[in-house]
Amino acid sequence: MPVSVTCHYDPATFRRGSTLKSVVVTRDGNLSVADHLAEMRAWLANHDIPVRELVMLHVLNFRVVFRATFESDTDADRFVARFG
Repeated sequence: MPVSVTCHYDPATFRRGSTLKSVVVTRDGNLSVADHLAEMRAWLANHDIPVRELVMLHVLNFRVVFRATFESDTDADRFVARFG
């Protein structure tokens, strides 16, 4: 279950005239980190959405925070719509 989401453009990931979009999603800790990552990766694969990076940032108070980085705003927005 999603708890919160934030989105931002990461200027450190500026490449060849394009900026990557990073999305930070906080989820309930009702699943293991591995299960959350597997669920997100499976959904991304099923929707043919390439992700540059998908990592767990930290766990705090039964909530898990993940960051996903995309080349496309549309892909990031679709991810947020599903997991945010």
